[in-house]
Amino acid sequence: MKTANACIAAALVLASAGAAAADTADDLARGRYMVLTGHCNNCHTAGYTAKQGDVPEKEWLLGNAVGFRSELGTAYASNLRLTVRSFTEAQWVAYAKGAKPRPPMPWWSVHETSESDLRAMYSFIVSLGAAGQPVPAFVPADREPAPPYEVRRLVR
Repeated sequence: MKTANACIAAALVLASAGAAAADTADDLARGRYMVLTGHCNNCHTAGYTAKQGDVPEKEWLLGNAVGFRSELGTAYASNLRLTVRSFTEAQWVAYAKGAKPRPPMPWWSVHETSESDLRAMYSFIVSLGAAGQPVPAFVPADREPAPPYEVRRLVR
């Protein structure tokens, strides 16, 4: 009887580990999908739009040193591989649901992203590993940013 119980317990542990690995693989695939369809790379991966998405995954989400200059100042798309890993998963979800970063970040769209999708995005971004450097700091509107930057007028 003890042997049968031990076998059942071992089978449950193995099945549970297999299910967790499948969930992790599914979460990573879902997170990658969300990064792609959420267009995160368009801003957070330098050159992504100009190269029509033909950028190796190892170069994704390293931030962009080309500033977005508007009448509000000059903002830079952050290095998500450094930023996201500075949060726990729960902190990332709370941040993504409530943050209102500077333009051109479409924070209202991120607020509508489901918690499970945000968790999957977190898993995927963290899986890419820490790489790159932080982007330049925000430059107030009354100061001239160092090039390169794009100038855009915000529509109100």
